[in-house]
Amino acid sequence: MVALADAALDWCHAKSITAASSSGNSDKARRTDLARWGRAVHEVRGATAPDGLLDLEADLDGLSTIDLSSDTLLRALELLKREYSPATLQRQLSSMRGFCRWMATKGLLDANPFDDEMLQVRGGTEQAVRAFTPDDVAAMIAAAGDPSPNARSAWPTRDAAMIDLLSATGTRNGECVALRIGDISRTERPVLHIQRGTKSGRAREVPMALHTLERVNAWLAERRQRGLDAGQRDSLFVRNNGEPFSTDALYHLVKRLAQAAAAHMPDDALVHGLRHHFGLQLAMRGVPPATLQQLMGHRDPRTTSIYTRHASFDLINALDDAGWLS
Repeated sequence: MVALADAALDWCHAKSITAASSSGNSDKARRTDLARWGRAVHEVRGATAPDGLLDLEADLDGLSTIDLSSDTLLRALELLKREYSPATLQRQLSSMRGFCRWMATKGLLDANPFDDEMLQVRGGTEQAVRAFTPDDVAAMIAAAGDPSPNARSAWPTRDAAMIDLLSATGTRNGECVALRIGDISRTERPVLHIQRGTKSGRAREVPMALHTLERVNAWLAERRQRGLDAGQRDSLFVRNNGEPFSTDALYHLVKRLAQAAAAHMPDDALVHGLRHHFGLQLAMRGVPPATLQQLMGHRDPRTTSIYTRHASFDLINALDDAGWLS
């Protein structure tokens, strides 16, 4: 019987000094994944799981290799499914699978629990698109306009503009908080220039819908009325005290509005759910894959194909629901 915390530290160290894993997981991602598994296993065992920030040693403390039976891991997996998106869940499985394989090779485990066919996951599993629906987006914008009295950080005009912009331009969390007022080109056909905080490091331009521009203009006008700076180089979205938004602040804003609108999405997919909404809606409207790739800022066309495949499934289901395929 070996303490999991000690074994996990040895495994992470071994992984960090060898070639990158085939899954591309970083050391930070592996540590976070194992910490999440630790909390889930603690809960399965009926013990009190650590709270606060995830920490590999703290979250695996008190657990040993005897706690890694296939039955325990299956029950822990069910708990993780409730909280995380399929993509994150696949990475968590990859990390735990690699950790168990290493321990079995080192003789720290009598048997690898992932040899159980119930825990085996096919490598070709399609990635799901966790997108907010048009009704979800409309409900979130409505919720922004009617905040709870307890939401002290709310600013209805700003919050509605942010949800509209995220869902209508496919802007990522980091890209959104990095936007400046001058990034909006106010020509006959307004364009949003996304050039900072991009995942690929490359700038892109996304045409803005008139309703999005109207909400942003209303927000900027109200902001100027409050005496807050609104020059071309100032952040497009600021907090109530005039400070620029952080990615954490944006996450909490989206979470608050999603809960108020009863729009369900895993915590780790909230802001990205609005980006997925944008990509999926364009795919369903027949936007060519090459154009969609450019608007989404994807480097790899295979990433864009996730949306086109999902859109095809949705269209087939709509035809089936309408009785066309009967």
